[in-house]
Amino acid sequence: MDLFFKTKLNSAEKKMGSYMTLLHFRYQNLCVKAEPVALIPVDVHVFDEIMNIEEVAEVAVTDDYHLAIIPNTNDYLQPILQAVTFAHPEFKLSMKKTEVADEDREYLEYEMPEVDKNRRDFLNEAVKSLHDEAQMKIDQVYTEEKASCAQLLSQSPQDLDEVNLELERMHDDTLKTIEGLRDDKLEEIEDGYERYLSEQYNLEGGDNNSSHDVTQSMIIQ
Repeated sequence: MDLFFKTKLNSAEKKMGSYMTLLHFRYQNLCVKAEPVALIPVDVHVFDEIMNIEEVAEVAVTDDYHLAIIPNTNDYLQPILQAVTFAHPEFKLSMKKTEVADEDREYLEYEMPEVDKNRRDFLNEAVKSLHDEAQMKIDQVYTEEKASCAQLLSQSPQDLDEVNLELERMHDDTLKTIEGLRDDKLEEIEDGYERYLSEQYNLEGGDNNSSHDVTQSMIIQ
């Protein structure tokens, strides 16, 4: 295959991959489980300077549903709190204390929002909508690149077949990947919803012996 077309195919693959990466990032910001990536949009204002969260704090995932943010100094605590609240008002805040280098340090622990039925429905729709948008963009790249190569290789049908096969492989592989991302996120949302139902059932003092049947009944409703 000509070097020009290898370069062109490589460019097409990068374009498709960029939409796949963006979809993954967007899914991580539909917070069900704790994702440090969700803190990337957080802009912390410190002394008239805008800083990223990693510049002012350490971030840790304490369990599947909690993020801990430990400021580098106590002076950063309030700016971080304000910034996270602005970016993710849905996070549930708890103030905690720890000791760092013999110094008492307050830190922020955030619990991911519960997935009740309304949020479950909203998240499911968002996941499917974002997937469809990404698929449309990937299809567009495929169609445009295929048309471009057909024009450039109109006098070389054998080379065109080779290029088209490679384009089709890239397109199909990328679509398969974003379908997997979609299905994984939908499963994560369902896990969050079942966790919510279980917590609600326990708060209501359910009978442990019949918890499975009742939970299943709640899910069906």
